[in-house]
Amino acid sequence: MCPEQEPPECIDPERITEFLSQCSSSITRFGRDMVGIFAGEVEPDSIIYEVYELESIGNIRLAVTKLMPGKVGDEYYMTKGHYHEDPQSGEVYFGLKGRGLLIMQTKDGETGEIELDPGTIACIRPGWAHRSVNTGNEEFVFLAAFPREAGHDYSSIEEGGFLKRVVEVGGRPTLVPGQ
Repeated sequence: MCPEQEPPECIDPERITEFLSQCSSSITRFGRDMVGIFAGEVEPDSIIYEVYELESIGNIRLAVTKLMPGKVGDEYYMTKGHYHEDPQSGEVYFGLKGRGLLIMQTKDGETGEIELDPGTIACIRPGWAHRSVNTGNEEFVFLAAFPREAGHDYSSIEEGGFLKRVVEVGGRPTLVPGQ
């Protein structure tokens, strides 16, 4: 006898609020949660981003991140960034709304970046830390899919920083050296 099957998940970018209401957990990162992440001082009560996670689908976790528009000084709002605790875990991002930049790095100092717009898919290889940056004037919303057991290692970034930052220069997002 086969186990009862759950219906497939459908994430319609036009109905993202409905999807978010079905998520089993969420976290809101305020400025006070981002101390030391930005080069400048961030307003403690500002909402920087929200992450909504759906219950695991088999061994896959789905999360939607809403990264607010804004800057701290000339540095664009961004996520904390992380490696995966399981070094064999990769991740896939799918741009749903707005405009952003995915910046990545390895522990050996390699770096990379991918522009994310609605419909863009970015594949993050195992061993690469990743951070998302909102480079637009509206919410930047993207879907992430990753192994259920991947885990998140934020402490490596908190302790060592990120090799690149995204700041506004001449009215455009520009990569500059990080910490």
